[in-house]
Amino acid sequence: MKRFSHNVSVQPNYSELDEIFSGGGLMSVSTGRNIASVVIFWLFALVCAAAFLLGWGLDHAPIDPAKRDELSDLHVSLGFTAAALFLLQIIVGLALFIYRGGAELRSGRGVTGFWLRQLVFLAFIVMAGAGLLAMAYRGEAMFFWAQPLPLWDLAERSLSGPLQKTHVYAAYAFAAAVLAYAAFASFDRIFPAPPAGALEPWAPTSAVVLIANGLAQSFRFFGGAAFWLQLLLGIISGVLLGFGFAGRTISPGETVFGDAIYWAVGALAILVLTTLLAFKYMKTAGGIRKDPAGYLSRDHRWTFWFVIVGAVLSVLGLLDSFGGLGLSVALLIGKTMSQPPGIAITDPTKIIRALDIFVLLVNFSLLFAHFIGFGVAAWLRISSLQARHQYLVARPPATLAETQTPTA
Repeated sequence: MKRFSHNVSVQPNYSELDEIFSGGGLMSVSTGRNIASVVIFWLFALVCAAAFLLGWGLDHAPIDPAKRDELSDLHVSLGFTAAALFLLQIIVGLALFIYRGGAELRSGRGVTGFWLRQLVFLAFIVMAGAGLLAMAYRGEAMFFWAQPLPLWDLAERSLSGPLQKTHVYAAYAFAAAVLAYAAFASFDRIFPAPPAGALEPWAPTSAVVLIANGLAQSFRFFGGAAFWLQLLLGIISGVLLGFGFAGRTISPGETVFGDAIYWAVGALAILVLTTLLAFKYMKTAGGIRKDPAGYLSRDHRWTFWFVIVGAVLSVLGLLDSFGGLGLSVALLIGKTMSQPPGIAITDPTKIIRALDIFVLLVNFSLLFAHFIGFGVAAWLRISSLQARHQYLVARPPATLAETQTPTA
């Protein structure tokens, strides 16, 4: 928010979410407390660009085998460095989000920049995950700046080819997303959006305003926390689920595994709906501030219907993911108990495979995500009921008289 001498504040051109996760606008570094987020993001993009160019050269340029191994280790090291910067970006963003007590999307450009950034992050997650798993399936040793990492040999080399292709395609998608975001940010920098109309600074003038402000704060904070956590868990679950389906196509197993993975698909579909509702929680905060009566009066008892729907969907997701988790655990226990000691097993359907672990992790992460959604929905429902009661008590007597039904 920019302050002027005549005590009038102007709304920012960009969303507060984009300020938090990119630093006061798409490319601006004028906000001191967000400069770290800006530097981290563009350093992350620069490291990824270097890894992309190096990987492209390894695929298309004739390189000596010894030199190729050295450059491949450098490519992996850059990838791990980018992953560390990605995690640091999330930590800094969440810290600023909590410090500001939530955020709202306020402008078209802010929304566009925000979702372009999410596209960049999604492409990176798929790219990094597929590349890491491809190396693990090939049984290759990995080094992080000449430091050896634990060998993770998944012993299913038939999956390395599809995963490597996924890694390459995701890398091109990541490059396209970064270029699109950079072009959009440059356009926004050269042709800035006109400032929004001047608004008087907000100041609590009554108990009603304080009640509405407290409820809006709860919706912004808890809705934002649920949205980001469920979005992150949903992306991770979707990526693992995709690997599970790919592995099941190449190396099919018994129907029990199929049942577990289909339960995970249902839980993931429900998670998409609850994540959208969590985003609506954040958007509702602004409406509560602007029109408390429209949300808290007696005539608007079902205004928070979406909170109830979110709680119901979260319960369904909990049951769905719990069923899938139970099937996955039963499958692992059954395979473990059916393996006689000292006898080699040649049937791949009777050994514990990496695909079984993927499905177990997916169902567990979905169970945790739906638990978060249910907890947030229940808390917001309780908070809204308390705020409505306080609002009805705090209203002026004249307002109460207006709502009473006249008697004959």
